[in-house]
Amino acid sequence: MSASPRVGPPQSSAFLRGVARLGNVVLDPTVVFSFDQTGFERHRIQFDAEDDLQPLTGRTCLVTGANSGLGEATARALATRGATVGLLCRNPDRATAAAAAIQRETGNSNVFAHIVDLTSTESIEACVRTLPVESVDVLVNNAGVLLDSRVDTSAGLESTLATNLIGPWRLTAALIGHLRRGQNSRIIWVSSGGMYTQRLNIGHLENPPSPFDGVRAYAQTKRAMVHLSERLSTELAAAGIAVHCMHPGWAATPGVQRSLPLFWKVTRPILRTSEAGADTIVWLAGCDRAQTQSGLFWFDREPRSTHLLPRTRVNTDTLDKLWARTHELAGVPSTIWTAP
Repeated sequence: MSASPRVGPPQSSAFLRGVARLGNVVLDPTVVFSFDQTGFERHRIQFDAEDDLQPLTGRTCLVTGANSGLGEATARALATRGATVGLLCRNPDRATAAAAAIQRETGNSNVFAHIVDLTSTESIEACVRTLPVESVDVLVNNAGVLLDSRVDTSAGLESTLATNLIGPWRLTAALIGHLRRGQNSRIIWVSSGGMYTQRLNIGHLENPPSPFDGVRAYAQTKRAMVHLSERLSTELAAAGIAVHCMHPGWAATPGVQRSLPLFWKVTRPILRTSEAGADTIVWLAGCDRAQTQSGLFWFDREPRSTHLLPRTRVNTDTLDKLWARTHELAGVPSTIWTAP
C-alpha cells in the first residue's frame, strides 16, 4: 500500500519535547496557535511513535461524510493501515469516486461506498439493512453541515440538528448490533472547537431562534454531542464498547471553505491540513490505549476539558432532558444501549 501524507510523530529529542511542552503552556491558551497547523506541529512532537505502528488489518471501520475533507482523510488513513473501510455518504457519485480513489492510492481493495442520508429514517434503515459487513469495529460519526439559512427536513427537523446529531444518533443505535459483534469496538464522534462558545440550550438546539445563526446552531449541535458522548460511554461500558468525542482544530476542508468563506479567507494560511485534522480520529480508531479511556473529549491525542468558560456548564437535570429528548427525536428507545 502507498503511504498517506505523514502527520504522525516526528523523531524528537527529550529537549525538543520539553520545548514543545513549554510552548503549549504559552500558546495553547491563545486558541489560534493551538487550533491551527502550528499547534498541531507542536503537539505532535509529543506523540508516541509506537501508536503509529499498529496495523488495522481485519478491522472494519465505517466513516460518515467520507467523500471529502476530514472524512475522506480519515478513510484514507484507515485504509492505508489495512482496515476494511466503508464510506457512508449521501451522494452516490461522490462516494463511489472517493472510494475508488482511496483504493487506488492505498492499494487496499477493501474500501467500499455505501449510501445514507442522515436526515431520513428510511435511508438510515436501508443503509444498515444492506450493509455488506456483519460486524463493525469502528464507527466514525463525522458527517455534518453548517448552513447559512434554516432548512427543515421532510420530518420537520431543522437540518443542522438532523444531520449533525439526530441522524447520527439513529444510525449509531441501528448499528449497535454490528458494534457488539466487533472486537474492541469504538464509536468516535467528531465535534468542533466551536462548541466551546456555547452553553447547551435544548430549546435553541431544537428550534434555533430568529434570525437564524448557522454558526451558533452548528455549535449547539456539537456541544450537545459532547454531553451525549459522555453519557453513552457509561451506557456502553458493560458491553466493552468505547465512546470517544474529539475536535479536529481548524482544518482546511471544503466544508469550511463553503460554509465560512470569510473565516476561510482570513485564516487559510494557518489552517490545518485535512490529514492533521483527522489525525486524532485515526489514533482513536487504531490505538488500543484509547480503548481504556472511554468518555473523554480529545484534541491532538490528549484528553481536554469540555469547558473553557464557566458559563457553558449545565446541571444534571438539563443533561437528563437532553438524553431523553435526543432519543425521542431519533425514534429509538433509551434502553437500546443496554439491551442484550
